[in-house]
Amino acid sequence: MKFRSLIVASLLAALPLAQAQPQSPVYLAGGSEWRPFSYTDDQARLRGVAVDIARRVLKQAHLEAQFVSYPVNRLQAMLDKGQLDFNYAESPDWKAPAQAARFVFSVPYLNVREHLYFAAGNPAAQVPAEQLHNLTIGMVRGYTYPRLDVAFEFKRLLKLETSQDQALLELLKIGRVDAVAMVDDLYQSLVASGQIDASRFRQGAQLSEAPLTIMLQPRHAALLPQINAAITALQRSGEIQRIRQGYRPAASLACHSPRQAC
Repeated sequence: MKFRSLIVASLLAALPLAQAQPQSPVYLAGGSEWRPFSYTDDQARLRGVAVDIARRVLKQAHLEAQFVSYPVNRLQAMLDKGQLDFNYAESPDWKAPAQAARFVFSVPYLNVREHLYFAAGNPAAQVPAEQLHNLTIGMVRGYTYPRLDVAFEFKRLLKLETSQDQALLELLKIGRVDAVAMVDDLYQSLVASGQIDASRFRQGAQLSEAPLTIMLQPRHAALLPQINAAITALQRSGEIQRIRQGYRPAASLACHSPRQAC
């Protein structure tokens, strides 16, 4: 009986120690609606190229995260206030140097291109971005394009903003705008899925070709080595490219631009 009491006492003494073991943190990873990289599907599930890649990267790096999506302006405000730990789809090229210096960035996991898209037959489709004038450009609210900033500032170009990237080509079809700023992956996906008739549009000036990274608050800089190692491993294994191709139907290989280049 005495021996049994000693065992029970030992177990009870060890219980607070077991309960005191620190739990792994759960990080908050934010992004915005940006098809096909980040969007909420019909079942209210957050998915997309960047979402799937970032989830795979963080799992490989043994980090647990909750993924959320907000409008661009709210997302940036929360990042500035330190309310989010990561942005899972960001590029230092999209930020002013002073703003980029406030965060740390992983190695790139993808490169993305954005172009202007025009109605077929519009001669402005062959004009460099810096030479465009007297046009209205459709774009997602909160997005910025440095190659157009000066033209917007001096009113050589006007902008019409929408909260939905898929609405951009509708604005173009009905003549509300002269061109739209769009990531190439989205355009190709809409063509492949039959949601738009590619013969009605032409690819114009390139707006950006940017490395896509995971952006972290500086307080998490110590996590960069394991995140970077995970990205590199997934790139070498081909997993990142397989995820991207999964959002690119085969028909999207067709290109409809004056230069026949997607």
